[in-house]
Amino acid sequence: MRILIVGAGAVGGYFGSQLIAAGADVTFLVRPAKAEQLFATGLVIIDPEGRRETTHVTTVTADSLGVGWDLILLAVKATALDGALADISPAVTRDTAILPFLNGIDHLETLSTRFGRQHVLGGVAVVAAELTEHEEIALLAPGASIGFGELDGHMTDRVSRIANSFAPAALESSVSDSIIQDMWEKWHFMAAGGAATTLLGGSVGQIVSTPGGLQSIERIIDEASAIQQAEGHSPRAAALSRTRAILTQPGSGFTTSMYRDFAAHRRTEGETILGSLLFRGAEHQIATPLLEAATVKLRIFDAIHA
Repeated sequence: MRILIVGAGAVGGYFGSQLIAAGADVTFLVRPAKAEQLFATGLVIIDPEGRRETTHVTTVTADSLGVGWDLILLAVKATALDGALADISPAVTRDTAILPFLNGIDHLETLSTRFGRQHVLGGVAVVAAELTEHEEIALLAPGASIGFGELDGHMTDRVSRIANSFAPAALESSVSDSIIQDMWEKWHFMAAGGAATTLLGGSVGQIVSTPGGLQSIERIIDEASAIQQAEGHSPRAAALSRTRAILTQPGSGFTTSMYRDFAAHRRTEGETILGSLLFRGAEHQIATPLLEAATVKLRIFDAIHA
């Protein structure tokens, strides 16, 4: 199976390195400057204990991208999606599957409109990692997982082939018959966690230790839950319990990627993760004052740092 990974950042780079180590045929679609950097340094992963591992990778740029890809794995931020779709368009042929690992849910409609729903899979990637100033990938915590599946939940030959390609890699991968719900539940977690940490300005442990902090986090979780319930995708009990446990744990240093972008003065995915959810809440006339405050804060921030 020929796999094209679009983006060699924290998500695409990490999962790509694991697939390459397991013998998969992986190529990264990157910008010319990134291709030069990867040629010079390789793809460097730093684990939570500080150990470094370098993977030599194959890259291609948009101007030389050919066809023949069985799987295109989209691992870019929502802010880079339009450019990525323009880049991969010539490479999508009749049998190409597209597996996006983006936050939110709106990209499924974008992909289906552009390429046809038959090409699109649903996906959820979980990894705590970020790019360093030297373009290396630093893992912030152990453990990473991939969930994917057909949008209608059926098991198909192509999903089985993808699962077989992922199976040897040193990461947890699974086929889901409820991938749309899985994506909504990850969105719930990212929205609640992102809103809480950016609005309240600290890690979970710092917020919880402050008078009123725990109650504010719980209200944010409830606001996100109310919107998703109105949309017909209320978080299942296990997912909701996990979200509450992670976002209310005393002493926890947990932050979200949105907060880390915010703290580093990088443009965030606030509109994708919070703005889209807030829009749905307004359609259902659901009062979400804390989510709204977090969204406005990030809109101002992103306008300044665009």
